[in-house]
Amino acid sequence: MKKILLISSLALLALACHKEPYSQDGDGEYLVYTAPAKDVKFSEFRTFDIADSVLVIGQTKKPYYSKSDNALALIQAYRTNMEKLGYVYLPSNPEAQLGLQVTYAERTERFVQYYDDPYWWLDYPGYWPAGYWGNWTGWYYPYPVTYSYTTNALITDMVDLTAGEENGKLKIIWSCYIGGPASASLNYDVKRMSAAVDQAFAQSPYLDPSK
Repeated sequence: MKKILLISSLALLALACHKEPYSQDGDGEYLVYTAPAKDVKFSEFRTFDIADSVLVIGQTKKPYYSKSDNALALIQAYRTNMEKLGYVYLPSNPEAQLGLQVTYAERTERFVQYYDDPYWWLDYPGYWPAGYWGNWTGWYYPYPVTYSYTTNALITDMVDLTAGEENGKLKIIWSCYIGGPASASLNYDVKRMSAAVDQAFAQSPYLDPSK
C-alpha cells in the first residue's frame, strides 16, 4: 500500500477544470468535484485499501503525513462510503484491487494596501462623507491596511492497483476535490469535509460495483 503514497496531488489542477461541481445549499459549505476516468468499469472491482495517513500540504514549509484524529476521521469517511457500496476493506493487503490516497491542502492569501489619504474608507458604501466630521486636510503618513483569507481542500485519488505502474505512476480512475473557505476551527472543517465526502459518493453512482 505504500506505493499509493507516490500519487501526485497535482490531480487538483485537472479537477479544477471539471464543469459540473456540486455546491451545497447551505452557506459556508464546500464545493465538491468528482471525475471518473474514461472507460472504467467499477463492477470489475470488489476490494480496496486506503492509505493510513493523510498527506498535509500548506500548514508547514514541507508536506508531511498525519495520523491525527482529524486525519483518521477523514480516512474513515472514505472507508465508510466504500463499504456502504459493498467494497471489502483489505488493509495492507496486496490482494486489494483499489487504493485511495487522501491529501489535505491549506493556503492563506495575505494582502497589504498602503494609503496616504485619511479617507480611504470612502469607497465603501454607507459611510458618511469626511466633511461630516469637519474639514480634515493635510498630508498623512502612509499606513497599511491588511487582510487575509484561508482556503482549504481535500483531494482524493482512487487508483487501480491491478493495472500496475506506468512510468512510475499508478492509474487514477476516480478523483475527488472538496474545497472552499476555511473556518476558524479545523475540527469544524473536518466535519464539513466528512459531510462533503458523503456528497462526493452520492454524486458518483457509477462507483457502485453492483451496477
